[in-house]
Amino acid sequence: MKNIRFAWSIALLLPLVMALRVWSGEQNWQEVHYREVDTVFADPGQGWMSRRFPSSVLYLRFDWADVEPEEGSLNWKFIDDAIATAKARGASVAMRVMTANAHTRGYYCSPKWLFDLGCKGFEYTVGGDDPTSGGQRIPRIEPDYSDPVYLTQHGAFMAAVGKRYDGDPSVEFLDIGSYGIWGEWHSSHPAPVTVRKQIVDMYLQAFHRTRLVFMSDDPEVMSYALAHGTGFRRDGVGSPWHEQNWIGSPRYAGVQGMADTWKKAPIVFEWFGDYDYMKSKGWSFEAAVNFMLHNHVSLINDNLGPVPPEVMPQIQKLGRLAGYRFVLRAVRLPKFVARGANLPVIMKWENVGVARLYDACELQLSLQDPAGHAVVSTVVKTDPREWLPGAQNVAAQLAIPPSTASGEYILATALIDTDRGHQPLHVAIDVPPQAGWYPASRLTID
Repeated sequence: MKNIRFAWSIALLLPLVMALRVWSGEQNWQEVHYREVDTVFADPGQGWMSRRFPSSVLYLRFDWADVEPEEGSLNWKFIDDAIATAKARGASVAMRVMTANAHTRGYYCSPKWLFDLGCKGFEYTVGGDDPTSGGQRIPRIEPDYSDPVYLTQHGAFMAAVGKRYDGDPSVEFLDIGSYGIWGEWHSSHPAPVTVRKQIVDMYLQAFHRTRLVFMSDDPEVMSYALAHGTGFRRDGVGSPWHEQNWIGSPRYAGVQGMADTWKKAPIVFEWFGDYDYMKSKGWSFEAAVNFMLHNHVSLINDNLGPVPPEVMPQIQKLGRLAGYRFVLRAVRLPKFVARGANLPVIMKWENVGVARLYDACELQLSLQDPAGHAVVSTVVKTDPREWLPGAQNVAAQLAIPPSTASGEYILATALIDTDRGHQPLHVAIDVPPQAGWYPASRLTID
C-alpha cells in the first residue's frame, strides 16, 4: 500500500517538476527582434529647427530694440508669442539676441535710447547683391562693446531675460549672441578679450538651468565659454573655407575641449545661405551634410529655402541622425514566469544618432494586461544620457506581484524625458507605440 501511495505522489509531482525545468531552462527564454524604421521624429533637442519636418525646436533671432524699445520697458509679448506658437506645435524655442543686425530696415538694432545715453558706436554699410552679406544697403550702427554704457545696460537687459526665462522648459537654449553682426561674434571693431568674456559672463550669470550655445567665430573666447559648460554653434556650413577652418585647424588649435564638447553640450549648425545660393557657388551639399554629421550635430537651423526633390533624402538623413536616435534591437525574457517571481529582461539598445541625449530621461518597463492596463512598472537602472552612439546592453528585473492573475501579458517599454513633463521619446522600431509605450513582447504568468 505504501509503495502505491509513493508512485501516486510521483505521478502528481512529475508535471510540476517538468514545468519548473521548462520555466528555468533555456527553452523558456524567448528573444524578440525589431526592425529599425527611417521615420523623421520630433524628439526634444534634436533634428531640424524647422517647419519643414516634424521638429521639437523653432528658432527665434531678434533685435535688442524689439524687446526693450524704451529703457526699462520690456516687451515680453514678442518672445511669449513665439513660445506660444511653438507650444501649439509641441515644440520649444531657441533664441538669439542681436545688438547689430545687417538686415534691419532702419539704422538701429540696439535701441536708439542706448546711444542717446551716450554709448559710442560704429556706423557700417553692408548688403546689396549678395544676400549673405546683409539686406538693404543702408547705414546702420553697431555699439562699441567696450563702452561702459553698453556693458551696464545690456547686462541689465540680459539679467531681466534670464529672470523671466531661465529654466523655462519652453526654451531649449540661448545662443550667446549680443556681440558682432547678427550676434555671430565677428566685428570690424573688435573689443578686447576681457570685454568679450564679460559679455559671455552676462549669459553665465543670467542662465543657470537653460542651456547656452557659444558662437564659434571667436576662437579666442571659445575656450572660456566651453570651460563653463556651453555648447557651440557654427553659422556658415556649406562654405569650404568654414569646413577647412574647424577642429584641428590652426585657427582653432588653442580651443581646449572643442572636439569633445558634444559629449557634454549640444552642437548647433546653420547653413551659409539657402540651397540655390550654395549651388551657385559650386559648393557640395553632400559634403556639408557629412560635415554636420561628422561633427556630432544635434540641431540644424533650417535657412535652406526651397530644395529640389533629389536633395530631400539627404535632408531627411540629417533629421534622422542629428542628435540621438534610439533603436531597440532585441528583448530577451522568459516565456513563462510565476506570480511573485522576478521577471528578468535583457535589452539590446542602440543610439544610431551622431550625438547624445542631454535631458534627464528614464527607461521604464511595464507589465500590461491585454487591455493595456499596467499591472506593475519599474524604472530601469540606466541613464540614457550616457548612451553615446553605439550599442548598449541593458539588464533589468520586474517584480511580479503575487496577486497577479494567471494569463497572458504584454511587456512594454518607454523612454520618458523627465525634464519636460514626462514626455515620451520615440523609439525607431516598427512597433506602433500606445501613449508612448512600445509593446515589446508577450509572456504568460501562472
